Amino acid sequence: MEDLIKVEVKKDHLDKVSRAPVLSALTELVWNAFDADADLVQVTIDRTDFGLQAVHIKDDGIGIVHKDSKKLFSSLGGSWKGQKGISPKGRFLHGKEGQGRFKSFAIGRTVEWNTSFFDGENTLSYTMKGKADNKGIFYPTSPKISGNQSTGTTVSIYEPHKEFTSINKERLLEHFSSVFAIYLSQYKSIKLYVDGDLVDPESQIKNKTNLPLDDVLYDNIDYPYELQIIEWNCNTTNEVLLCNSNGFPFLPYEKTIRGTGDFSYTAYLKSEHISKLNTVGTLGLGDLEPSLSKPIDAAISVLKNHFMSRRIELSADKIRKWKNENIYPYSSLANGPIEEAERQVFDILALNISEQIPEFDRSDIKLKKFQFRLLKQIVGSKPDDLHIILTEVLNLTKVKQSELAELLKEASLSSIISASKVVSDRLKFVTGLEEMLFHPEKKKVLKERTQLHKILAENTWVFGDEFSLTVNDQSLSEVLKVHLNKKRLDIQLDKPVKRVDGRVGIVDLMLTRSIGKNHSDEREHLVVELKAPKVKIGQDEINQIESYAFAVAEDERFKHLKTKWNFWVISNDLDAYAKRRLKQDNKGKGIIYDADGITIWVKTWGELIQECKHRLEFVREQLDINIDNSDGLKYLQESYSEYTKDVVLTHESEEAEV
Repeated sequence: MEDLIKVEVKKDHLDKVSRAPVLSALTELVWNAFDADADLVQVTIDRTDFGLQAVHIKDDGIGIVHKDSKKLFSSLGGSWKGQKGISPKGRFLHGKEGQGRFKSFAIGRTVEWNTSFFDGENTLSYTMKGKADNKGIFYPTSPKISGNQSTGTTVSIYEPHKEFTSINKERLLEHFSSVFAIYLSQYKSIKLYVDGDLVDPESQIKNKTNLPLDDVLYDNIDYPYELQIIEWNCNTTNEVLLCNSNGFPFLPYEKTIRGTGDFSYTAYLKSEHISKLNTVGTLGLGDLEPSLSKPIDAAISVLKNHFMSRRIELSADKIRKWKNENIYPYSSLANGPIEEAERQVFDILALNISEQIPEFDRSDIKLKKFQFRLLKQIVGSKPDDLHIILTEVLNLTKVKQSELAELLKEASLSSIISASKVVSDRLKFVTGLEEMLFHPEKKKVLKERTQLHKILAENTWVFGDEFSLTVNDQSLSEVLKVHLNKKRLDIQLDKPVKRVDGRVGIVDLMLTRSIGKNHSDEREHLVVELKAPKVKIGQDEINQIESYAFAVAEDERFKHLKTKWNFWVISNDLDAYAKRRLKQDNKGKGIIYDADGITIWVKTWGELIQECKHRLEFVREQLDINIDNSDGLKYLQESYSEYTKDVVLTHESEEAEV
């Protein structure tokens, strides 16, 4: 026996490395065999009536050259593989950190390496032993000429730890199938056996998908990313493995990913960026490593969307059956991304309902058609109310409700539909409003207070989403009350607020917004005076809005408060007087007065509608929403029938449906 080998690393560091998960430690030893250019690796488990006795990993690789053993076993790290990256046979190397030999102590108390190598003339063999009791010392033997000409290494681990006793052949086959799937498919000549059974990932693969992800910039280098998803026929522990660009796993992503549990899969997040993080020692931080959080988030999102699509794809036969029964509530191809998202939500819910309620498929056709129409209505109009149909109509269990809610939440489809619905409805509203305001016949009969005013009071977003309605068709005294309330001032109104001419003015609409977090005590008010489209803005209309503004300016109860006031008068057109007034506006924005925190604007409906369309245009374009005049009028007729009488006629809506 030669002199013992002492490890030049502190004990606590060795203890940390050797506390690796059992499967991870065993995997590392198999990787070591592959990196040694083994074509055949055999994992065997010795069991007796008293339980598991030993684990052996035997390979036919190049062995461990004796003159290198002291260097390799006396330090943590310093692997020969770190500088090369490619094995003598041209394979990509997995391990580069020199930790595999120490991780073996995570499996059992005593570890023995029996290795044979070729020194250029002979095949030599020797043994290296170590114990978990003192991981800092290894005991090598002297090399002797081997009677067998073949090279290779057998790692034998005795006195297995308690947590390893639950490991069996089936579990190892499944685990190795997922971990080594890419490697074994890349190098066809390699064979891996567990207790005589071949690890054959290809025979267990149900589906394989490669999905590109955005690059990551790290240390001024762009690193490509890819997510490979393999679905298995066998049951596996679903996980995302952090791999180098060749798919060799370094670590699993530790957090559970919800919404994918009904599939058996392994996802390989692949990039040389991951290999780089592994080298610098920050890979173990997972998504706490800043440069890794974005690709992990992207991978999880892509993974969930993939399995959402797979659920629908695998259930195509059932959906086809519903279509043949004429109970599927969508009759043609999806019209743009909004309806596509809506259909995906519907399909997910309908398929889950069908699975959870066996009676559903056996129920009456009319009943199923009614339930599907109800589900479609809720999904398309109020996805937030899905719990109603899940609980009260379909009686799903709380567990299943929770699963579905989580699935929809993670997929973000409900929010897509909700947002799309808002944009679509707003575009319809603006288009219908434009038609009413500018159609030669419709604008003649459109009434200011009973129609236009009422509709806009329910759609103040037209004037800006940041404002909220605070006064509707009330006096200037009410404006003051609201203003003081917003400012949280307790001032009693002992006299009414009057216009400069002494009359009591009635404000059509007042909207309010706070300035922002850094100015929480500041407010901005918008007072809007609406005019029917047949009324041109002239001297009388300007005098009216000015009288409101100047009443605010002159009343001492409005003074010395951090508030900005905007006064708008709006109609279709301006007369000569108003146009002359606007010529004084150097800013060219329709301002006729701007002083002392008060701005008075003259606006046209055309300008306001164009501003609304401009705000909605980007989302409209992305969602491919197309709205015409008939859509807009139909929307107003259905949503505001009591306010559009004699302006939008019933037969127009009927024509729009044809």
